[in-house]
Amino acid sequence: MTINRAALGITIIFLLSGCGLSVPGFDSSDNSNSNSSEYKIVLDENYDGYGDDDELNSSDIDNGAQNFAQCSNPTECGLLWDIAKEWVTEKSFYKSKLKTNTNNLLETEIDPRRKKSDKITFKVTRIPNGKTNIIKISATCPKNCKSYIDKEYFAFNSYLKNHLLAYKNGIIGYAKVEDEILQNVDTTDTLDLDISDLTARPETSILDEDEISNKIEVTKTRTKRYIGRVAESLIDDHSCNKQSEINLIKKTNKRELYEVNCIKEVKRLIFDCKPDGCEVLQ
Repeated sequence: MTINRAALGITIIFLLSGCGLSVPGFDSSDNSNSNSSEYKIVLDENYDGYGDDDELNSSDIDNGAQNFAQCSNPTECGLLWDIAKEWVTEKSFYKSKLKTNTNNLLETEIDPRRKKSDKITFKVTRIPNGKTNIIKISATCPKNCKSYIDKEYFAFNSYLKNHLLAYKNGIIGYAKVEDEILQNVDTTDTLDLDISDLTARPETSILDEDEISNKIEVTKTRTKRYIGRVAESLIDDHSCNKQSEINLIKKTNKRELYEVNCIKEVKRLIFDCKPDGCEVLQ
């Protein structure tokens, strides 16, 4: 007797479904936003996160767009970061090459082949949040994209979350990462640092000089001559995120001291800037 192979294939699918087993891509009940068991969908090479909002209303999509994926250990964070790269460069409708690719910041470049309204670029940041890290996405639009950009954010978030669920349930693997998770930085107005004299007199502290001659002051001016140099060096030279806090704390006519609370390695840097460049004191 000859058996029709197509009919046999359909029969197997129904049998698997009846036994409670999951077949990637066939279970229409998938909703990663509610932590559904259909995380196996990530095994489908065509999966991109966009279909996960098909049964949701606009309010649910807007909420999901701001419900970013979170990781609680270095390995999970490494996985989500790689998956984020994959989505912005391969899966998104507005996919493009990366112009910035660091451990805590991803930025896509403008695709000149697209029409103006579609020249949307993405920025992904890793932000400390207590005992977890948040993987946050935002977009820059040449035209107003508020009416549809949340669908992009939702797809990104869903794509990351389903991959994290798949990893936690043994569906996909990822090499263990030996690193530290980002921690929140507690800022203070007091600098625990002995700063040498800016006038090159080694025995006089900067604070003493301030008290004696008022040449140096804690400044609130908007004029920050060297802040661009400090910002440019943060990512490549010091592995800091662009969202790191940069404060001008002392100033003379030609020199400026900046305090940087670095987001990544959780460290405080003091930059001494002058016309010929900046150096890090701490």
